[in-house]
Order: sequence, then C-alpha cells, then structure tokens
Amino acid sequence: MTGLTEYLKSKGEKDIITIGVSTDYCMDATIKSGFEKGFNMLVPSYTNSTYDNPYFDKETAYKYYNEFMWGRRYAKIITIEQAIQWLEGNMDN
Repeated sequence: MTGLTEYLKSKGEKDIITIGVSTDYCMDATIKSGFEKGFNMLVPSYTNSTYDNPYFDKETAYKYYNEFMWGRRYAKIITIEQAIQWLEGNMDN
C-alpha cells in the first residue's frame, strides 16, 4: 500500500492524467485501478506506447487500448491540447 489513493482523495483530486510505456501492462492496470477507485482517468492521445508481443504489434495494442478498451469504459481519451488546458485549469469535464 502506498497511500496514494488516500492522499489524492484527501486533497480533493478527482481527475488523473496518465502517460507512460507498457500500454498493455502498467498503463492498463493504472487506468483500471484509478477508475475502480472513483477517479476520472484522462489519457492524452499518443502519450503511451508498448512493444510488439506474440499476440499483436505495438500499433494494434495502442489502438485496442486507447480506442476500444479505455475510451469506452475506463478513461476519457483527450488531445494534447486538452491535457494542457486541464493542467492550466481551463478544461471543462
């Protein structure tokens, strides 16, 4: 337990921007976990990547998670411009 969930909730945080590598592992787990804990998960387009694996190549993995898995259930896929607006406090949900 890291205490991160409790810390974020104590600060009134509701939205989390996620970026990173290992789309099909780390990113997927983080996004689903945050969603299950009640956070609004935001994923800026083209800010995650992964490697080819025996089941699909990295481009297919990116599209599957960003366009199908997360965007339809667990997260809001946003543009880089929207992420900047959010960080500046100017984005409407």
